[in-house]
Amino acid sequence: MKPRYTILIILLLIACSNRNTPPAVTEDFIYNYYKLANQETALQLTSGLATEKLEAEIIRLQEVRTQNEPAPEMPKIEYKQIGKETANEVENVTHVLFNYQLTIKNRVGTTTHIRNVVITTENIEGKWKVVNFLEY
Repeated sequence: MKPRYTILIILLLIACSNRNTPPAVTEDFIYNYYKLANQETALQLTSGLATEKLEAEIIRLQEVRTQNEPAPEMPKIEYKQIGKETANEVENVTHVLFNYQLTIKNRVGTTTHIRNVVITTENIEGKWKVVNFLEY
C-alpha cells in the first residue's frame, strides 16, 4: 500500500473514532436538533437542564407530530462555531461552552433568520453531554 493511502486511512480512523469530546458532542447536538429537527436523537446527547428542555418540547410537539399529514418542508440551516470557552467550576467540574451562529434560509436560499446559540457541555461519568443550550 502506498504511504499516502496509509496516512489517509489513519487520519480517517482518528477523525471518526472518538465522538466523546466536547466539540463532537456539540456538533452532533446542533446537527440533530437544529438541522434535522430530531429532538429524540438530540435528547440522547443531553443531561440535566438540556434534557428537561427537550423532554418538555417533545411533549408539546407530540400532538402535532402524530397527525397523518406530510412533514412540512424544512428550512435550510447552516451553522458555524464562532466562539469557545472553558470554565472551571466548583468541585473541579469543567464546562466547555460553545457559541454558534445559525443561519436559517428558506427553500429558495434567502436568509430569513440569524440566531446565536450557546451550548454548554460537561463530562458526566466519563461521557461528554450537552447540559444546557440557549438561543438569542
